[in-house]
Parts: sequence; C-alpha cells; structure tokens
Amino acid sequence: MKKLLLALPLALTATPALAHGDVACNAGPTAEWKSIESLQAKLKAEGWTVRKALRSGDCYEVYGVTPDRQRVEAFFHPVTQERVLVLRRGQVLYKAPWYKG
Repeated sequence: MKKLLLALPLALTATPALAHGDVACNAGPTAEWKSIESLQAKLKAEGWTVRKALRSGDCYEVYGVTPDRQRVEAFFHPVTQERVLVLRRGQVLYKAPWYKG
C-alpha cells in the first residue's frame, strides 16, 4: 500500500507517450525521401514559421509556429510531406487518420 501511494504522484504527472521518438512514419528507404529543405519551403508557403526542422527516426520533426499562431511540434512523412502528428504542449492538435500511435 505504501508503494502504491508513493507511485501515485508519479503516475499522475507522467507526460504523454506520443512525443519525441515514438512517432513512426513507416517512410521506407531514405532514397525516396524528399529533402527537409523542400518541406521547410512548403510550410513557409503555407504560412508557417519554422524554427527548427530535423530528422527524427523515419519522420521529419518540425518545431515552429502554425499560420494560426500556435507554437507546435509537428511530425511529417518524409516522402509525401503529409502531416502525421501535431502537438502543442503535449496536447494532440492533429493526428493523421492512418497513424496508430
């Protein structure tokens, strides 16, 4: 019982398991990927402000500001450049219908 009471605060403050490295795009061979620069250009044309863009596993991860001024962490499929997951402070703002994470 004592162990349970000690573990309860930790369980209540745990962060979502979706962020950082747990996102899988199933993108296939890197030879088929579009460049991260082309993704940045696409997002800029859509009104995003990209603060940082990098490869994260088999996805592209972008830290930036959306056209509606929300600071987000977003994951994109590197072949299709489709949004996979968009998070804001751990809250899911968008999840692709096919994404199972």
